[in-house]
Amino acid sequence: MHYKSTILRCRWFSRAFSRLAILNALVAFTPLLVYAADEEGIHISLITDEDGDDAILMESELISMHLLPWRQALINRFVFRPSGNDIVEATNSKIRMAGGGGLLMDCLWEQDWRFQELGYKSYEYTITKEGPDEAQVVFATDIRGWIGGDGSGIISKLLSNLTLKRTVTLKTGQPFFRFDFELINNDINAKRPSFWVHNCSTIKADGSDTVLRPTARGIDAIGGGADKYPAHTTSDFVTDFNQGWSAKINEARKEGIVYLMDFDSTQTLYNCGNTTEEWWYDGILVFNKTPWKGRVYILPVIGLGHIDYANEYFIVEAQSTRDNGKLVIDYNVTSSYEQVARVTINTEVIADLTTGSGQSSKLKPVTFEGISVQPTRGHLEFDLADNGPLQFNISAFVELPDGSSKQYDFQRLDMGSYKLKKNVTDNATPWRLLKRQIRNPKVPEPPPGIAINTTTFNVFGVFGFGTSRLGIKEAIATIPNSKLTVGYCVGSDPPASGLSDFPYDYERLFDCRVLVMGNMQDREIRRVGASVMLPWLQAGGGLVFTGGANAFTFELEQHAINDYYPLVPTDNAIHKGPLQLAAPSPEVKDHPIFKGVDLSSLPWMYYVQDLTLKNDPSIKVLMKVGGKPFIVEKKTGKQITVVVANNAFGIDKDFPGKTHVTQWKEWPTLYANILTYAGNP
Repeated sequence: MHYKSTILRCRWFSRAFSRLAILNALVAFTPLLVYAADEEGIHISLITDEDGDDAILMESELISMHLLPWRQALINRFVFRPSGNDIVEATNSKIRMAGGGGLLMDCLWEQDWRFQELGYKSYEYTITKEGPDEAQVVFATDIRGWIGGDGSGIISKLLSNLTLKRTVTLKTGQPFFRFDFELINNDINAKRPSFWVHNCSTIKADGSDTVLRPTARGIDAIGGGADKYPAHTTSDFVTDFNQGWSAKINEARKEGIVYLMDFDSTQTLYNCGNTTEEWWYDGILVFNKTPWKGRVYILPVIGLGHIDYANEYFIVEAQSTRDNGKLVIDYNVTSSYEQVARVTINTEVIADLTTGSGQSSKLKPVTFEGISVQPTRGHLEFDLADNGPLQFNISAFVELPDGSSKQYDFQRLDMGSYKLKKNVTDNATPWRLLKRQIRNPKVPEPPPGIAINTTTFNVFGVFGFGTSRLGIKEAIATIPNSKLTVGYCVGSDPPASGLSDFPYDYERLFDCRVLVMGNMQDREIRRVGASVMLPWLQAGGGLVFTGGANAFTFELEQHAINDYYPLVPTDNAIHKGPLQLAAPSPEVKDHPIFKGVDLSSLPWMYYVQDLTLKNDPSIKVLMKVGGKPFIVEKKTGKQITVVVANNAFGIDKDFPGKTHVTQWKEWPTLYANILTYAGNP
């Protein structure tokens, strides 16, 4: 095999180096090289690279790349042959591997990427297609599910016993390649890993590359020339992204790479300065019989200095300038991965924004035909005296080869002569926000006829820091026929940590009467977890929150679960006490939670959180501490949510003679009553 591979390797290098030498010479003098691809078909084989390492060579007329099966199928060489530029740099990427060199590195957000179990792992692989029209190789490995680092000693039930399968496909005549990954659950209960894709590339090795991320604030850029973009920040993390793509471009070289990923399942776009292009998914649910599948397209581009929008049919750069009372717009459009017959762009310009009038003008359509990897250009001129910020509302009508059509809308900003040069006001808030759809990761429908188990009193707890000190386990033990299962978490989901367990399966969730969320943010369970909870809540599942530094900072934007929360999201101001619990008011003193509780001698709280209640008549304060809400209930249909603003902060010696509520002899009874009431027997 190696003998044959070496012959193939020599044949490829002799052909490639002569061509690439010419291409590299030409590209140095021209921003766009018109390239006529030879009809050579697809090649795939196992070779021995320059360092004596095994590599899988995949090449077409337009792309050549090396994948390393001994390093989780990382791509350590990637040449777009029309430009002849290796954007990964084969030798240096191996040196940088400890720092994440190469394309398509598999990571799990619950693990430290430097020491993760997948980082230096050899994947099994099978070459499934060998050309001449298509090459494909399938890699696979099993995931143990360590938290933090490989062999840490702590395994998450939400990560363990998974198989990761990744498929790389390259087709003849197509200026891109496809990356499919699949997570297969070998266990009974559902898994929710936070899969993370890491890419390191260099278009030009002088640090001038620009990373572009589409956001509600406009294009957010890092790197060379980033200050020209309306949403330029110094933040590596982007959570308000509004489209499913990111890119790296070198403006001077007019070359780059675009990544198209699943918008709904993505949590964050991340870049380590302008050296990496990364994103991670939070919409992953892997059920026992239903693998989770994701797909990424990697598209090299030439002839573009920046990117304003990308989808499956086209990639577009829009340049707008002001000149002697005229607005000049130049569009450059290149192909994506789906074929298209024609693209027509309609542009609406919103001017006079600083005066508040928002004058709208619709420009004539621009049509693009024969779209390919080389830019197709369009030009518009419009009389406009305003030199201030402009908003462009752009509608692109795509005509497909079969005669059908689709519409795609996007927006962009041009800050013009605005004094701050970017989309911020004097107090650093965004001056203008663009449309941003809410992510909607896929969640299955609950099984027909499923009902909450009322035979046993099963409680699931998501316990953040300090929750175990609240005596919840002891309180549940006093409830007849009860059982507690706990998924531990840090509460705010920082890097290299993760939730250890959660009932993401409907069958498992509906077996529970109550969920206790202790000192945690709801982003621990993600939008998918909240969506799975909705049918359970609608059926009457009880929800109990307890306090702490991470509690009550609800973050699930425009999600229906917010209707079940009685509190306005808080900044979690926590004040040092001590403050004594107050007896319940006469109108609630006979509430079921106080049954059998001796309220004659009330305990203290050493630290108290500020809680702001929603303006909702279904919300009732059952108990206060220092005039602030301590126990709050909300009824939504037959569902009951109870908030206990309790935390375990402080130590007895700092508050002599004042019994903390968790040390109060009535506390187990009170908390057991709260759980029983929320469980809606």
